[in-house]
Amino acid sequence: MQQIIKSVSIALKNIRANPLHTFLSTLGMVIGVASLVAILALGDGLEQTGREQIESTTNIQMMNVSPKTIDVVNEVRVPRDTVYAFDLESARAIQQRMEQWGFTELFDESSRMASYGDSARAIYIQSTLGSLPDFDDATVAGRFFSSEEIESSSDKTVLTLPLARQWAEDPEQLLGDSIRFDGHAYEVIGIYNDDSRGPRAIIPMPAYLENLSGEHSPSLVFKSRNVEKLPEMKASVEQWLDETFEEGREAFTVFTYEGRVEQFRQGILIFKLVMGAITGISVLVGGIGIMNVLLISVTERTKEIGIRKAAGAQKKDIVMQFLSESVTISIAGSILGWVVGVAGLFGLVEIINRLTDLTFRAALSLDTVLIVAAVAVFIGIVFGTYPAWKAAKLTPVDAIRHE
Repeated sequence: MQQIIKSVSIALKNIRANPLHTFLSTLGMVIGVASLVAILALGDGLEQTGREQIESTTNIQMMNVSPKTIDVVNEVRVPRDTVYAFDLESARAIQQRMEQWGFTELFDESSRMASYGDSARAIYIQSTLGSLPDFDDATVAGRFFSSEEIESSSDKTVLTLPLARQWAEDPEQLLGDSIRFDGHAYEVIGIYNDDSRGPRAIIPMPAYLENLSGEHSPSLVFKSRNVEKLPEMKASVEQWLDETFEEGREAFTVFTYEGRVEQFRQGILIFKLVMGAITGISVLVGGIGIMNVLLISVTERTKEIGIRKAAGAQKKDIVMQFLSESVTISIAGSILGWVVGVAGLFGLVEIINRLTDLTFRAALSLDTVLIVAAVAVFIGIVFGTYPAWKAAKLTPVDAIRHE
């Protein structure tokens, strides 16, 4: 360890004594590393931005679990002998288990005729366990159901905005009024500010099961807080199915959008590899520059090398000295390249945000730091090896007599 520290100290002295050589050596590394940092950070930022866009515009974080009603035997669809159904007890059990990953709903809906005042129209009645606003990131004018109202099968409802607009110019005028379907009156306590669900009335799942449940069984729907946690959530749900039902997961269809996540991740990886390979050419040129300058340094310092060897320095000492110089120059160039790359990156991100409607940002990850550090050491060792080996081969007599 002391030998390494001593070699690095000598290398720093030689670098300071030859500032022009140092500048020429580091220039290629600065450009190459700056390009590499920018590409990797842009790739990470593109992945993060793309993931956020996909999460906000698709159901990529969702998972659906529904009982199988048919089996495929010899490529023929046949009805199952046993069709399981989710009840409130099982839904509550899995909801508690999934809290660490995301949200749970026991989902079902059916079409009904509904009336408000003198107006009647066909609508969908949708059930909820209380997590629906978390699924849609939606707000509610008025309020949503309390946990007590969910458990007690209260005769209250929340209308979606498209349905409320069909009955009133100002949807909030409906708050406190009642609508009727299937002979039951439900008090409107909230307007669900989300257009994606269409004209629907939302009621607590217990009330739905008691009064409106149809022939088909409800499905469990899950939403993970983070796309990366979806595989863990899926594994936990499948384990719960195996523990709770006799036939386990084989009696259910578990559907996720993991394929889309993987396709997107693979696309970003290809982008990073291709662009990284292109910028790697710049890094390679920087390494060649280090080697050329060190070869010149060996020629200029031949007499110095001869004196050191005559004083007892071994080949490994000479090799260590020049390798230390090479790695030190490479690291110095990488640090400067990192600074230049990050500074240029902020400017590039600002240009992208001005030219597009996206809120794009670069992401500097730990992987980027480790890759750049590894590249610096690797380049320093690879391109410093030949000059170090050439210096170590010199004999003391020939080196001292060199002019």
